Amino acid sequence: MFKLIKFLFILMFLLLVGIAGLLWMSVEPTPLVVENSSQQVEDADSVKELMRQISDSLKNRSTSQRIDLTQNQLSSLVGFAQRARKNFNGKVTISEAGTGFYATYKLPANPLGPYINLDILLLPADGIALEHVKVGTMAIPGQWAISMITTLTDWYTGSDIATQFIGQVENIAMTEQKMTISIRPIDDFLRELNTVKEGLSRAGDEELTLRTAFYLNYLNELEVGKKSSAQSLAKFIGPVFAQAQKRSNYDTAAKENEAAIMALAIYAGHYRFANFVGDVQPAANKLAMPKTPPVLAKRGDLNQHFIFSAGIKILSEQGLSIAIGEFKELMDRGNGGSGYSFVDLSADFAGVKFAQSATEPEKAQKIQALLANSTDEALFFPNIKGLPEGLNKAAFTKQFKKVDSPEYQTMVQEIHRRVDALAIHQ
Repeated sequence: MFKLIKFLFILMFLLLVGIAGLLWMSVEPTPLVVENSSQQVEDADSVKELMRQISDSLKNRSTSQRIDLTQNQLSSLVGFAQRARKNFNGKVTISEAGTGFYATYKLPANPLGPYINLDILLLPADGIALEHVKVGTMAIPGQWAISMITTLTDWYTGSDIATQFIGQVENIAMTEQKMTISIRPIDDFLRELNTVKEGLSRAGDEELTLRTAFYLNYLNELEVGKKSSAQSLAKFIGPVFAQAQKRSNYDTAAKENEAAIMALAIYAGHYRFANFVGDVQPAANKLAMPKTPPVLAKRGDLNQHFIFSAGIKILSEQGLSIAIGEFKELMDRGNGGSGYSFVDLSADFAGVKFAQSATEPEKAQKIQALLANSTDEALFFPNIKGLPEGLNKAAFTKQFKKVDSPEYQTMVQEIHRRVDALAIHQ
């Protein structure tokens, strides 16, 4: 018995030493990547073409597909990630020899060091081939890294979804600043992915699912949603927050508000938000939605910006919601887009702040009291007068130079000032 205890003690000690060693090798004193995100997102409009290719692939899922990615597109997406996560810095380079993915993450203050650096080299090949994965000073052979990630993902999901994903890639070819990925028909893979997603959803927040289902059913029964003319989103927010107020005490108000906002995102935004909270639709074969999409400031697009941003904030974090809104506007500067709109951006910011304030325990009941049965948009949506919109890339550059310029930041600060002054944030 003593020998067994001694063996277990030694094993635990070696395990702790091993983990400490891995951490020590992963952390470095200097960053591998220092990039300016405002420069990276300058070509955000190029991502529209990538989105079109992905959309076409989903529509033609039973045939083989080819997706072209340029260095500008990938750099723009990395820039978006940097703007969503301020501690992250990334860079992508594409050449005939390979594609390098480089990243630095700044850690909170700790005794080991300030940075974790990542270096991945993807090779042109049949299938997916990595030359190496380096984390700090620790180098892992590429195929070992693929095997480890595949095994762990399959184990976590209780499926072979990662193995299937690897098998979907037929070939990766590279030229200077461009990569072409040839993929096999994705129909079976998407079906399996949906099965895995449903399994993970069932293991999620059951309380959020039940609460969201209640509010979604309530919204679906409102008479205002049956009208043929477009109604203000406030006419849906007022009744649903009145219900939240009835069901809440101090300890549960923030959770009730969270579910009410998710129900609004599903009902007045897009039904696919339900994918993140589980089976919440009131009827099996009919989606809960108003007869005519709601509006804010008499505009349907502003309702979409507001409620999408609020829903994304509930599901993620503030930085991601704001970065998505900003990146979408940068994409719209290109040919065929609606142009950069600070009006749209104000709706994004307002949606994020709305969700943030409503789910703070110390503010939740006060916000319920303000919104309950109110139809006043001015409680939660800012004045948009004088905000520029419809700016193409040339007009945006002429007036604001680039993202993060003093001129751009002045306009963003003005939007924040208007949003922060709203009654629900006082």
